[in-house]
Amino acid sequence: ISAIVGCIALALMETLSDYGTVAHFGVQTFTTGIYKALYSMDDLVAAGQLATMLLTIVFVVAIIERLERNRLRFDNGNSMRELPRYILHGKKACAAAIVCFLPVLFGFLIPISSLISLHIIDGHNILSKSYVLLTMNSLSLSGTTSCVATLFALIIVYASRLAPGWLSGAAVELSHLGYAVPGSVIAIGMMFIITSADYIIDLSSRQILGVTTGMLLTGSVTALVMAYTSRFIAVSLNSLETNLSQIPRSIDNAARTLGSGQFAMLRRIHLPLIRSGLLTATLMVFVDVMKELPATLLLRPFNFDTLATQAYRLASDERLAQAATPSLVLVGFGLLPVVVLSRQIMATRIGV
Repeated sequence: ISAIVGCIALALMETLSDYGTVAHFGVQTFTTGIYKALYSMDDLVAAGQLATMLLTIVFVVAIIERLERNRLRFDNGNSMRELPRYILHGKKACAAAIVCFLPVLFGFLIPISSLISLHIIDGHNILSKSYVLLTMNSLSLSGTTSCVATLFALIIVYASRLAPGWLSGAAVELSHLGYAVPGSVIAIGMMFIITSADYIIDLSSRQILGVTTGMLLTGSVTALVMAYTSRFIAVSLNSLETNLSQIPRSIDNAARTLGSGQFAMLRRIHLPLIRSGLLTATLMVFVDVMKELPATLLLRPFNFDTLATQAYRLASDERLAQAATPSLVLVGFGLLPVVVLSRQIMATRIGV
């Protein structure tokens, strides 16, 4: 029951943070209200109030999910042993196959078939100059954020391993909460921060140098990377925590006995052992940033589009055939971590 409640809580948090689907179908939610308050009414205060209400609901759901997760108990035995297999026959085998196939059918095969057919009918040329630019924008943002998020996650996890305490524990918990916060809420919070920072920088520059700096951070790629990192660092954190926890602390003690320092121990021992975790963390953040829409819409620079914003814009104009082109590219990138994780799971099951 605890696992089921935890899964429901995660699904609720994902649903609360969604913007593209509810906006396309005209459903009024907190995320659509935040976007309308900011761009239709030009009211940052109202957007902040809606974001605060949404954040309160998300925190309640996140607390419930964490409490249920803490009730779980896990077997600490050898994770590399082959899992037992139960052979089903007759009606049970048929029913199990149908139940397992339905999510794949309705969640992937039917949508992807529709996208492919729409693209064939009236899709854009994926090799055109505009789509190459969109892809490069998405790749640059995703690549930069994935590296930054993985680096900060590694620092937090390694600091928690070397010096466990309330400070490192608080850093880990706060980082985990980032993924529960919707992208629109993070974007609104980031707006308050960067506009205040721009004001302070401009005021100081005018007083000291007599030169106005204008808006350095507002509407910049830097603000986007900051928002992405604060939201998706939890993805990297989960992967690195799992991999680093599998390394016995006796190895650390032996390395210290042989005279290795903290950074030498990380470079020579830990990093080689968690290479798969680093790759998984980087790929997961990469794909999450590629498809992130609310934060991108609210914080992107002028005339800066990504594959996600292009798909949303075309779908909003009811140009669904053209929207299928960037959507298919996003699906292609989204399959990368699925392939990598599937290979890792299969290797674990056969004891490789």
